[in-house]
Amino acid sequence: MAMLRIFAIAAVLCLSEGRFNSVQHTPAETLNVDDDESAFAAASPPMFTKETMPQVSPTLQCVINLTVQYFLIYTALFVVKTVNNLRETKMTGLQTLLETACTTVTYAPMLSVLFVGTRMRAIQLSQGQTEKYGLPQWWVQAAMYYCANAVMAQVLLVVLIPVITGEAAAKTDEDGNLDMSQMQVGGAMATVISALRYIIMLGLYGGFATVVYGCFTMEGPEEIWAGAEPPVSPALFSTIILTATFFSVYLLVAVCKTTQELAGNSDFLKKLSSLLTLAKFTVNFAPMLAILFAGNSDFLKKLSSLLTLAKFTVNFAPMLAILFIGARIRALQMDPKNGNPQRWAQQCFYLCTASLVIQTFMVIVMPFLINCQVKMGQIEGDVEFETENEAVKATLTAIRYMALVAMYGGFTAVVCSVFLIEHPKDPALTPPLSTAMLCTMNLSAQFFGVYLGLFICNTVKQYVQSSVVTKAMAVFEAGQKTVMFAPMLSILCWATRMRALQLAKAEDGTIPPTAGPQYWAQDCMYLATWSVLIQLIMAMIIPVLSGDDIEMDENGTVKTPKNMSPVATMAFEAIRYASLFSMYGGSSAVVASMFLMTPETIPPYSEGHGMVPPPPQVPIGPNAPEMKVPSRASSE
Repeated sequence: MAMLRIFAIAAVLCLSEGRFNSVQHTPAETLNVDDDESAFAAASPPMFTKETMPQVSPTLQCVINLTVQYFLIYTALFVVKTVNNLRETKMTGLQTLLETACTTVTYAPMLSVLFVGTRMRAIQLSQGQTEKYGLPQWWVQAAMYYCANAVMAQVLLVVLIPVITGEAAAKTDEDGNLDMSQMQVGGAMATVISALRYIIMLGLYGGFATVVYGCFTMEGPEEIWAGAEPPVSPALFSTIILTATFFSVYLLVAVCKTTQELAGNSDFLKKLSSLLTLAKFTVNFAPMLAILFAGNSDFLKKLSSLLTLAKFTVNFAPMLAILFIGARIRALQMDPKNGNPQRWAQQCFYLCTASLVIQTFMVIVMPFLINCQVKMGQIEGDVEFETENEAVKATLTAIRYMALVAMYGGFTAVVCSVFLIEHPKDPALTPPLSTAMLCTMNLSAQFFGVYLGLFICNTVKQYVQSSVVTKAMAVFEAGQKTVMFAPMLSILCWATRMRALQLAKAEDGTIPPTAGPQYWAQDCMYLATWSVLIQLIMAMIIPVLSGDDIEMDENGTVKTPKNMSPVATMAFEAIRYASLFSMYGGSSAVVASMFLMTPETIPPYSEGHGMVPPPPQVPIGPNAPEMKVPSRASSE
């Protein structure tokens, strides 16, 4: 039943992309979308032209940079793996190199959503005139460049090391950091590589901290706010907390591993450790430093293993954050100065954020406070606590389940808030759900639906031993790697929409309710989103149809089952490659649309329509005016 419900949710969201693509509150008479857009364009010409429009902002340049890195690496890996499958001479070294490079873009989704949130606040404070008032601050924009380039430098370092050192391929740990312990090179070359590695890490984490600081210290223009600018919104504040939790875990993991690597090979650190131990009567914190520098201490080993488990928990952060930002952008579209989602939706932002932080805190801290062990649960993102004290175990389990229920319940409520929000002045002015919002909700449902299905199956399995439950868990596990693209695709959709809203601003300062990227760019958003959904459905139904356990490659794509007939295999491969080309091609086209976008080529100032036709206007919400009933319904 759980699996059927997840499929039902996915199906409803697919239909919603057509049903609600042009949903808005309308008067009683039937409206014509094309007539409305033409009327608006005639009454309110665009503020910018192709010659006067602002350039792509540094924020979006950094998001594009990270997106290109993310998809370029996975696209290259997909091409190489395809070539290796079709020819006898394999490019094994290149494939291994690209597989290693894939781990270096772990930070891209979380950084991108932080940048988008920062840009959103700058647009609110400057009322869309970010270039005029220099927001975000120049040093925040510089920090964004440092972060994006640090991720790129990490990729280049992994790619160039085999050329410089002559080794077959560079190694990285599961966090995407260069693993020096596996390298045979020494001397000056090892020193240079280590120095570059730490400079990159410093740029990445220092840049992140600078951007967060800039969000809180960003000031609105005096002529707009008169010193009374609004505080950081709940959406952005929750995003900052999620980002800080994400980077804190990954930073601590890197620090622990670096300490262990250095302590194992450095006589200086060993001597320093002994000196700190002797100085413990003078300096109170020396024993802790000595423990850390020892490298092989039980404390450091235990902390490192706990932080590794905590990573699985914080991997939910990018998808939650982009959903919060999407809900906030929709509210700002209706009220550019003080727009916010409903109060209960904002509380759900905090609920989801607190849930993730509590789970992370429990994983890292609880084993040091009480006598218990933490191990990874049956599903990614879940952990289990083991202790001899049954009362403590029951309490920890109850807190864990309450945190998970809070996160999934809060996520569901945020999605509902997007449909239920109304224009603060008149419900009839509520704009339709944008393509970016629809794609984000679709991808969010896929992402959290898979993990929710795993969570339900794992819970049932603890009390009911059934082959059906075991098979259902295998089905949902098959979909895990497929949805890993959901956060980055969602961020790309929102970055493109923010650019479109900037260029669509009218001379009177308003933004048309139907403003958005080029129609073909919106079609490409749907294409990429549906491609992920097709891959997910295939990954989940193949185990049911074939009876075998499903296997996934590094791209998150389904491997062809060995016992399938030749005809079924050809059909399977055709669908597989078509969906992959659609996803990579669609995302590439969306990136290109940001550079090709001009006021004349985006709705409502451009002519034409997308391949996904808008359905009849359907009013929603409790205060929507009544609408004439279609003739077919009347006859029935």
